[in-house]
Amino acid sequence: MKVLITDGVDPQCGQILAQNGFEVTEKAKISKEELKEIIGEFDKLIVRSATKVTAEIIECAPNLKLIGRAGAGVDNIDIEAATRNGIIVMNTPGGNTISAAEHACAMMLAAARRIPQATADMKQGNWNKKKFTGVELEGKTLSIIGLGKIGREVATRMQAFGMKTIAYDPMIPDEYATKLNIELLPLHENFIRADFITIHSSLNESTRNLVSKDTLDLMKKGVIIVNCARGGIINEADLAEAIVTGKVAAVALDVFESEPINADNPLLKLEQVIVTPHIAASTNEAQEKVAVQIAEQIVEWKSKGKLEGAVNASAVELAQTPGVQSYLTLAEKLGAALAQMAPPHASKMTVRTSGEFLHKFNEVITAAALKGFLDVRQSKDTNYINAFTMAKECGISLEQKFEKENPDYTNLIRIELENETAKRMIGGSVFREKDVRIVMIDQFLVEFKPEGHIIIYNNSDKPGVIANVTQLLLQHNLNVAYVALSRDEEKKVAMTAIVVDGDVEPSLLDEVRNVDGVSDTCLVSL
Repeated sequence: MKVLITDGVDPQCGQILAQNGFEVTEKAKISKEELKEIIGEFDKLIVRSATKVTAEIIECAPNLKLIGRAGAGVDNIDIEAATRNGIIVMNTPGGNTISAAEHACAMMLAAARRIPQATADMKQGNWNKKKFTGVELEGKTLSIIGLGKIGREVATRMQAFGMKTIAYDPMIPDEYATKLNIELLPLHENFIRADFITIHSSLNESTRNLVSKDTLDLMKKGVIIVNCARGGIINEADLAEAIVTGKVAAVALDVFESEPINADNPLLKLEQVIVTPHIAASTNEAQEKVAVQIAEQIVEWKSKGKLEGAVNASAVELAQTPGVQSYLTLAEKLGAALAQMAPPHASKMTVRTSGEFLHKFNEVITAAALKGFLDVRQSKDTNYINAFTMAKECGISLEQKFEKENPDYTNLIRIELENETAKRMIGGSVFREKDVRIVMIDQFLVEFKPEGHIIIYNNSDKPGVIANVTQLLLQHNLNVAYVALSRDEEKKVAMTAIVVDGDVEPSLLDEVRNVDGVSDTCLVSL
């Protein structure tokens, strides 16, 4: 268990890991080329924000199982590439919450009262009281864009200054915000009503350039904007123009589109702009907290299989819920069986779950089904983290459906696979907590354990067919362990599943296919 720690993470991180049996290498500063050269030796990588863990780096890391971020933001890590390679990305939410919140509040106060500008002016020997007249916070409306942990801490502190707090966050329910004395509003309403705006959202395609000319035009004249979240959320050229025109009165920024900030950035030339070099989380307390937290999370994962802070492994976390493991085993076996039964070019999969217990496990059950299916159909390693990405790359379109109840089974998993001309379905359930059973194939209700080598075929519903098949098995010296039968009386067709002891040669399968009345023969090995 070899861990590489970069970016000057607090020494307590390495100490905790070493005490728990990890082999730790620390390189406070490392170039991209050096990282590419050595990353293949390690199965875990811990970074802060300086190291860029790109797809190029990840492709050089065949043994990497986990990337730990000592901090909250993970935009310096290619999550998609990590997920595609089955690598867990873990952060430390909350470790630097207080530090970041306090910095945002300090920046807001400094912008409102022009404290840095007044300080610089006085150090030049001036005494310009009138020049640095500020504005009060009391009674003003503060918009918080992103109501996560940091945004909520900012709200609490600024409410103590008498500010009215409104917010935009599509993931937060209204009743939760109401308890915090925060009014949730649509994004454009926040921009229209706010005297102050503070940003606390992550950077993604929906938030990139969230503050730009169009949204700046909605804002009050004289608005004050604070961003201690992520660069790129604000379009810096549009912001500079809005400051020059007087639309924006003051700005306080800790993050920038390009870091370190370019010396020719127009914001640096404007007196109304306060800047700090991405230090919102840079307190002694915060750096110790996140270092200890990421180390403890990794130790918990190693010793107990417990995942905390995993940003791309919700399926893995759900898989640890008591009672669900047998259903995941079932889903994997159903996926593997279907891969051996279905047409080779079938590309549309539907995963159906029934029963209240399985409702919240749709994602992990689907991941398990995909893992079982892809382990048979393609050679790359598949796990619950990369199953969805792998399926997409293999051209499989996926649909997940939930039904509240099934008339025959309390909890039921069904998987369908189809192409333009053919469709197959297999379903299963779990009895007495751990007794995993296949209970249906296509239109047939049939029950058997998904274990060993299983010959499955349809046949005409007439005497002698099963006798002829079992006679062939005897001739090949194969013992029949279990036989499951089902009939479709309306169509006069039956289905048979025969579990045998020992390997089934392709020649035997051809002989079974040639038995009069037999059709759709396949071998499933589980």
